[in-house]
Amino acid sequence: MNMFRRGAFCITLLLLLVSSAGAFFVESAEGVPEGYPVYGEEMDLEIHITFQGLDTLSFPSQDTLELKTDLTNPRWTVDMHRSGGVSTLRQSSKSRERIPGWELSYPAGDDIALTIRVSGTVPLLAEPGSVTILSVRQLDGSYTLRGENEYLIAQTAYPAGSVPSGTPPDPVIAAPSPPDLSAFTVSGRSTTPAGPLQPGETATLRTYLYFDRIPHTTFPTSDTLRLETRLINATWAVSIHKGGAELVRNPRSGYFYTIPGFELSYPARENLGLSVAVTGVVPAGTTAPLLGITQCGPDGYVREGAIFTHPAGVAAIIPTETPAPTDLPPQVPTVTPATTQPETERPTPLPIPEMSPLPPPPKGEIFPDGITIDGILNLVLELIDHGTLFVNRLMQLIERIAGIGS
Repeated sequence: MNMFRRGAFCITLLLLLVSSAGAFFVESAEGVPEGYPVYGEEMDLEIHITFQGLDTLSFPSQDTLELKTDLTNPRWTVDMHRSGGVSTLRQSSKSRERIPGWELSYPAGDDIALTIRVSGTVPLLAEPGSVTILSVRQLDGSYTLRGENEYLIAQTAYPAGSVPSGTPPDPVIAAPSPPDLSAFTVSGRSTTPAGPLQPGETATLRTYLYFDRIPHTTFPTSDTLRLETRLINATWAVSIHKGGAELVRNPRSGYFYTIPGFELSYPARENLGLSVAVTGVVPAGTTAPLLGITQCGPDGYVREGAIFTHPAGVAAIIPTETPAPTDLPPQVPTVTPATTQPETERPTPLPIPEMSPLPPPPKGEIFPDGITIDGILNLVLELIDHGTLFVNRLMQLIERIAGIGS
């Protein structure tokens, strides 16, 4: 029992030592001034920010979110959105407001967001000068700006009647870059046969992924890797490569292939890779990617930047040109005796070409393409694979704990 307590303590300590540097992202902003502010003018601004990241928590508990404005008589309202609910986090009239990280630190799956509203009056300055209308900064434990996590709206204010002509500069001075939350890097892609694919022929698309973009793990356990193809009667061959060994997953057929995050989640040092090959019949009349790979978060939505589309494409259909009519000499009408009109031959109608079926849109269900016998069989095989992998991972963990205890 003592051995297991020591092992559990070491695992807990390791989890606590994993640093989190989550950032915020401004989804929308309303009330941003389009011209120069005027002394005494009333301003009202609202922004909506989200906390997107691959960390287990929405915001580092040791950090601080600082709000600041130069407007006089400011009024702040901060609403927090969590798991579909809304609650008021702050209401104040300070020029500077700080929200400690522990008030924003929740499990990533809780989908935390903030709506920040600030209103006030443009201050009276001795001479025209810059006024900070809104500043949002993420500070670390020493109250230093963390990275580039700052959103700043500022503009030069003028007294009424002396506003210069011309287009004012952009008031958004600084903004955090859109997050790139992809955990994988694409290292290669190929097509057999090579070149543009012809409708109706059988083709194989291949690619290889490395999971090397997150410091502490190869892939988030809460995420899902989704593969989708437009090939008809598609069959998948997928293998996980770890430490020089290859784990071949059960082959599957269909338009979709899903891998849960825990199957790809290992310590970053494991050098994890994934080989993907899909074979099927090339459809006609489609411009959609024949192979796409996305990484989806716990909410089912695709992570920012986590999209790959295979470059293989279907050859374009070249239209046949109809020759221009030639000028013919006018024909002299001839009078023919009335006779029984011969039966006019009707041209044989051309067959209507069959359109290749397209995959149905994903529904976020267990079987995106409908419940079938093959789908149920594939699910059973997937559950067996997941169970085997879980047992193996559990045995490795027990062996590590036993090694620590001894």
